[in-house]
Amino acid sequence: MKKTIIAGAALIAALSFAPSGAFAAVALPAPVPPPPFVAGTGGGGATVPWIIGGCVTGIVIAAFHANWRDNRELTAPEAWTCGLLYWFSTPTPKQKARRARRR
Repeated sequence: MKKTIIAGAALIAALSFAPSGAFAAVALPAPVPPPPFVAGTGGGGATVPWIIGGCVTGIVIAAFHANWRDNRELTAPEAWTCGLLYWFSTPTPKQKARRARRR
């Protein structure tokens, strides 16, 4: 049994260190540049996922900040604007009314 395991390990080592053409690089043709944007052809498809991801990220960051600072959820208009309304119209905390001291 030991001889079989040793022979198998030797075979694996020999095959892993043997030269092969598996790593030979093939010359690829030069990449073709994309066509220019033409209005009405639906171009800009690669930017749509980034816009969606940016909007989602803005909502999540604004929601975390609102929860941390004010212990509240975002309002619907704040979420509709991808969290931008939260940052530009932050409510100021109400100050307590000062009472006159009685003597």
